[in-house]
Amino acid sequence: MKVIEKNDISRPPYVDKVERIYRVFLSREIKKMSWYRVAEEAEVAFGWTHKVLRNLENDGIIKGSIIKDPKALFKRWADRKDQRVYREYHTQNPAKILKNTEMDYALTGYYAENLIGHYVFPRYYELYIHSMDAANWHSLLSGNGYVGKGNLQIILADEHVFFEKADVDGWPTVSIQQLIVDLYREGAECAEAADLLLMRAYQ
Repeated sequence: MKVIEKNDISRPPYVDKVERIYRVFLSREIKKMSWYRVAEEAEVAFGWTHKVLRNLENDGIIKGSIIKDPKALFKRWADRKDQRVYREYHTQNPAKILKNTEMDYALTGYYAENLIGHYVFPRYYELYIHSMDAANWHSLLSGNGYVGKGNLQIILADEHVFFEKADVDGWPTVSIQQLIVDLYREGAECAEAADLLLMRAYQ
């Protein structure tokens, strides 16, 4: 599954309740996991949460609050229809631009993996942004470079993608579970990097 490019990224992103449930259930920070806690953190009705988790349990992927087959759960997540949209830019010094901006964002993909797993070369910057900031990001990046395929990609998704946002060496990154699923979505060497992160975090 690949994220879809759209020139118009001003529309609020689609809320994916199932993805929210997976993201919370895969948390490495919540010490006392329960299905009620998942519903609360995902901001999804308990009835819907129960149905999703019961299906995972029936398939042998989880047992109660225990993940029995983390790779199968990530595959289930990565194989879902990808609702994210993005736009690309080419800027002369993306790191400097990102360091100087006051807008909130979270890195994923190649650069985030390089910070955490050190397996893939950071070919370009991929970052989740808030929908309310989309127009300002476009003004900033187009004013410091060109619109089109390049070295920086802004991505819009459900705002819950910022759940358990982290800081790595002064860089804001998505949660480890979000990074892993994004790498699996990318495929090739990114999927290899995802396997390594999964073994480190979930085995």
